[in-house]
Amino acid sequence: MVGPRGGVGTRPRSAAALVLAAAGLLLTACSALPTAARTAAPPAPVRRPAPAALVVAEARRFMAELLAGRYDAQWAELAPAARAQWPSPQVRSQVLEARFAAARPIGFTLGSPVPGATWVSQENLTAVGGLWRVPVDLTIPGSAAPAGVGDAYRDLALYLSGGPTPLVVGEGPASLDAPIILPAAVPPRRLQVPILMYHRVAPYPSPSRYRTRYDYQLDYGLTVDPQEFAAQVGYLAAHGYTAISLTRLADALLYGLPLPPHPVVFTFDDGRASPYTYAVPVLRRAGYTAVFFVPSGLVGWDDPARPQQYLTADQLRELVASGFWVEDHTLKDNQPLWGVPDAALSQLALDTRRTLESITGQPIQWIAYTGQWPYPSASQAGPAELALFPRLQSMGYVGGVVDARLDATTELSTQLWQLPRVRVGPNEPLSEFIAHLP
Repeated sequence: MVGPRGGVGTRPRSAAALVLAAAGLLLTACSALPTAARTAAPPAPVRRPAPAALVVAEARRFMAELLAGRYDAQWAELAPAARAQWPSPQVRSQVLEARFAAARPIGFTLGSPVPGATWVSQENLTAVGGLWRVPVDLTIPGSAAPAGVGDAYRDLALYLSGGPTPLVVGEGPASLDAPIILPAAVPPRRLQVPILMYHRVAPYPSPSRYRTRYDYQLDYGLTVDPQEFAAQVGYLAAHGYTAISLTRLADALLYGLPLPPHPVVFTFDDGRASPYTYAVPVLRRAGYTAVFFVPSGLVGWDDPARPQQYLTADQLRELVASGFWVEDHTLKDNQPLWGVPDAALSQLALDTRRTLESITGQPIQWIAYTGQWPYPSASQAGPAELALFPRLQSMGYVGGVVDARLDATTELSTQLWQLPRVRVGPNEPLSEFIAHLP
């Protein structure tokens, strides 16, 4: 048909025909594309290392730097909580150099990382959760002192954060509170740190509950009421005192670690349960660590002669896990160590140390002697005491604390076996307690 103006006319197309025509054009265009463009797969996603692999890589780097003595390089790898344990990076390097001077590490091995771990500072009880725990064994020369300290460095752990850049929170063998290694020559140093000595923190006993007058008087003389204890801790906290461990005190005496202002050490003798009930909550609120000297033969014992319970194995483990220290107080705290034969000394000291280590999983390096010191002052010692010290060192100890008649607060690096203490007694006015503080 001839259309207007002389053109060729066509009939209008249906909608379906138009769709089919468009599809045909599209297929024609696609067929004209190169084969590679039509068949190429989407780009593969970039694979990132698994969190555990990143943690192990950082742990290996951190330990390699320790092995090489590159302590300054480690500082950049520490989390804020780890850095806060040290006065400065320079001090950290100096202390680690002094610690390992007589026992240069010669190797290390790492265990499998475990997620969901918590690290706790043994100086201020700070806790950081959600970490990776990496077991680490550090090999140091067998000649290192005290005897067996190499075993203590074979059962430590690093604690690291996750994420693309793991940071070290718990430093294991490089930490402030790693086991003491005695230097080849002890430098002369003098410090003034009150080492407070407690036994029973509980309400004053009632005579009617005791079998004999002697038993009552004995417990009364060892008691500090919970309110009195809280007042003492409150005074220390309000006036800027910092609780430290005996190991940190030794770090200062042996390695030159600067101590915080107004340091003080809390010690609890005899392994009684009452400090766990009444003293530990007060210390935790203040962020104060403490040392519990425990007779291994009295763990979990209930004394039938007096209303007296002793710390159980589970309680000891809980104390250590929450930042407190457990150390040795002989077998049953009923026989002095000076002058006893080797076989008896092994039962009263070496065996007790191993028992406590098996319970707590922590190295035991300090001992509290049984009974009152034979001399008025802790700085005094006779042939029997001087002969005891090297025997204890051969069993793995580094020092001991004394219960002398004269209180003192001055420690010497050359007398780690005779550390003096301040006995805190019953009904002691707060003013008298304060008078012992430097």
